[in-house]
Amino acid sequence: MRLTKNELSFLLKTYDNKNPLNLFASVSAPLQGDELETLEKKGILKGGKPTQESHELLSTAADPRRCTRLVLRDGTYFIEKYAYKTEKGFALTENSEGEIVFSPPQKLDEALFQLSQWVGMSDLKTFDLEVKLSDGETLVFFAIVDIRRAGVLRSYLGQEGEREITFSQIRGQLDNPQPGSLTSILTGNYNFSIPSKENTKAILDQLTAKKIVDLHKGYFLVGPYEEFASKFLIPQTVIMLETFNLVGEDEIAGAGVLCICAGMKEIMAIVFREGAVEITSISGRQLLKMMEDFLNCPDVL
Repeated sequence: MRLTKNELSFLLKTYDNKNPLNLFASVSAPLQGDELETLEKKGILKGGKPTQESHELLSTAADPRRCTRLVLRDGTYFIEKYAYKTEKGFALTENSEGEIVFSPPQKLDEALFQLSQWVGMSDLKTFDLEVKLSDGETLVFFAIVDIRRAGVLRSYLGQEGEREITFSQIRGQLDNPQPGSLTSILTGNYNFSIPSKENTKAILDQLTAKKIVDLHKGYFLVGPYEEFASKFLIPQTVIMLETFNLVGEDEIAGAGVLCICAGMKEIMAIVFREGAVEITSISGRQLLKMMEDFLNCPDVL
């Protein structure tokens, strides 16, 4: 079932409510005047009213108790899927070239197979990483990782690169993060605040105390953190997962995960929690299971 945005706007009069997760209320498009005719031709309406089959999907998306959003980006490729869940109903939707495609729950396996083409189903990981950091520590850590990644890539061109990184290099990456870098993802998409110079030095001391970096002439990553930076070279696929639960009449509780793939065996999951960021390496199969769990609209309370 495929609907244009103006058809969704037309259906709002049938599915209007105060639910903040209501799909129809989030779409604003001017009516063209032929929506009734086109919806009748598509078999979505009959005699001006939704058919039973279409109503099951439309009513679920209009008044869900839970909702999930999945966004996958890989270069010019863009996939955006939503899942809506009530006590009895489930609807899967996808943004397709500006139109919304509605699918029944039986299509979930097909959607997961599509997603598996991007992330694979491997159980292998080329590095092991598991750490919990503050927002500031995460940003400074990623700045160091970005600089180290660039150095490793230059080594493939026969250019010698210093493993030790100066404070001025770290500040330079924080102040002007390179496009596509891990630092730029946090500052550009998640509104991470860049620490002051004084705070950056304090954060580096904290990372040193946690044995993530060490200091000689400059700062350098140690152990699994160096292994991570030297193998997580070119991020290709970025996957954002967000899920929301309706609490009471209008309060929303949510949870989110950002996953970045630099290869089918080089995948990092970033969980944003209040006052902390959890960074973990995961396999392609684990990522696919995570996407399945999110699309099933979990209880986050």
